[in-house]
Amino acid sequence: MKHEDRERSESQPAGGSADGASAPSIGQYLAQQRKLRGISIQELCERTKIPRRNIERLESGALDDQLDGFARGFVRTLADALGLDANEAVMRLMREPAAEEEDRELAAQRARRLRLGAAAAALALVALLAAVTLEWFANGAEPTAATPSDREVTYRSDVVRALAREGAQAPASEAGPPRAP
Repeated sequence: MKHEDRERSESQPAGGSADGASAPSIGQYLAQQRKLRGISIQELCERTKIPRRNIERLESGALDDQLDGFARGFVRTLADALGLDANEAVMRLMREPAAEEEDRELAAQRARRLRLGAAAAALALVALLAAVTLEWFANGAEPTAATPSDREVTYRSDVVRALAREGAQAPASEAGPPRAP
């Protein structure tokens, strides 16, 4: 059984990814150290009094992103039980989120640059539209639908005023209800 565990750990890349570029997580590191020493999870449970499910969760990476006291305590206790430097193991746990924070910061910077570029492009488009509109009006162009092309002005009489005059001039006997136009 130990031979199978070694084969499995050798077939997996050290970083848990296909390229092997990243360091193993603290859970993978502790699992690897446990397997190299030939210690089963059950033996580790008996030595540390940590429940099996917690050791399995730690080794699977479920606690890698948790920096609380429980996770640090588990790492410290397991490292001591495996004969490792507990402080170094805790530092491995603390170092992992730094890369994720850098990735998040880089993504935030990219998003800010993208928003700034979009705002600059929108501002340039508005400036171009304003310049074209000003040039159009400066050349004497006028909207064709608003004024006739021969520049004639038509005066129209006020229909309401004309009706009022008619009503005032009409005899009193004819002043019945108003007529519809």
